[in-house]
Amino acid sequence: MKKIFTLAMMSAFALGAMAQSNGFYHVQNTLTKRYMVLVDNHGKADTSGNVDMAACKTCLDLDEVSIHPGSVFYIQNISGTAYNVAAQGSDLAALTSNRLQVQITSGSEGYEFWGSYSGITVYIGDAENKKPRTDDEYLTWSYIKEAGSKNRYWKLLAIDNSTHYLGIKPDCQAAGAYWGSMKAGFSFKLHSSGMEAYYVDAVDNSSFNLKKWDQEVIPASMPVVIKCSSNDPAKNIIKPVTDSGSKPGTNYLEGSFFDSGETNHVSHVAYDATTMRTLGEDGGKLVFKKASSSDLTDGAYCVHNKAYLMNVPSSASSTLVEGSGTGIVSAKQEIKKADDAIYTLNGVRLQKGVTPRPGVYIQNGKKIVVK
Repeated sequence: MKKIFTLAMMSAFALGAMAQSNGFYHVQNTLTKRYMVLVDNHGKADTSGNVDMAACKTCLDLDEVSIHPGSVFYIQNISGTAYNVAAQGSDLAALTSNRLQVQITSGSEGYEFWGSYSGITVYIGDAENKKPRTDDEYLTWSYIKEAGSKNRYWKLLAIDNSTHYLGIKPDCQAAGAYWGSMKAGFSFKLHSSGMEAYYVDAVDNSSFNLKKWDQEVIPASMPVVIKCSSNDPAKNIIKPVTDSGSKPGTNYLEGSFFDSGETNHVSHVAYDATTMRTLGEDGGKLVFKKASSSDLTDGAYCVHNKAYLMNVPSSASSTLVEGSGTGIVSAKQEIKKADDAIYTLNGVRLQKGVTPRPGVYIQNGKKIVVK
């Protein structure tokens, strides 16, 4: 099960289904009806043709898919029949050092994802290749593996902010509103009415300062707290976009794209109660507090794509209340200098010295076009 080929295949699928149309998509297996979800950033391929794509799970539950940023893939035409895919802060070019070329063929039931390297061709499919059943024996989650004859067909579904969307599932209700958080690998806008985005620019021993984000676009990889008008994710939709944007110089919020603890796919951030707090409610007030084991993945790790308050004072209270933010600790404004680094539209930094493929990138806060 390999991430390298998982992304390669999705790239190919984009080519066959939506040639010349870059955009954000859900990818669904035509047999099992499961959707691809990128859950970690580990993968490999050896010269014998063995590939590990377990970084990409598949999920039958669209409600679960609709709140998981790992289900949203940005598919971009590079040149001719070559495509790249970005998800969860990773992309195909960075993972394969620009080595992998992908192809696609259409079949009677959909599109076949396949890629070749070292003279070996690999097709991929859903590991659970049975048709969906109504009983409990049918697993909700599966994973990607080399395909057989039945499970190798896929379709591409555009994120339309209707049937296919990404919504915020609130973490708590406080101060007359619902509150959630997000760290996404892509830039996004608040699509549903009544939503507002905030970040934290100062912390002291007892409080934090919640500052409203006054720009339309929330930049890729910027952790934010989101005020929602509903407890229903379908009414708290965020819209993925390719627009760039500048992050605030100071933001105490951090987060992780992954919380996987599986063998050979460990990718998570351990929760540290001495320096970290998680969003919650206390006495009707919005707070950041020490997390309990039930708030964490496997009782010990930060939940994927959530924002956490980081680097709080070691002497801080276990519960920090929204306040003035003018206490004993205040973050210093970071002075960001142009570093000439090149990033994909989803915020993934290209390795130094690597010549980017044709496409649109971000350098020093501006879009550049490589032809």
